[in-house]
Amino acid sequence: MKEIVEQALGAYELIGEMDVALVAQSREKIARYIDKLASAGHKDPHQLMEYARAYLKELHEGPDPRFTGC
Repeated sequence: MKEIVEQALGAYELIGEMDVALVAQSREKIARYIDKLASAGHKDPHQLMEYARAYLKELHEGPDPRFTGC
């Protein structure tokens, strides 16, 4: 799981500049999120990576305005 978190952070850091504190906070949140997904039965590392990237984007850029959540 740790390498999924690090890869997602690495990919996102290329897109936007993040300070050390923000990276640490994001790492912790992504790790918890991925652990929850894994405990729910999601085991495909590629799928988990996509979920981690989407979660990071939502954390730092907000929800996609095209979707209302309904």
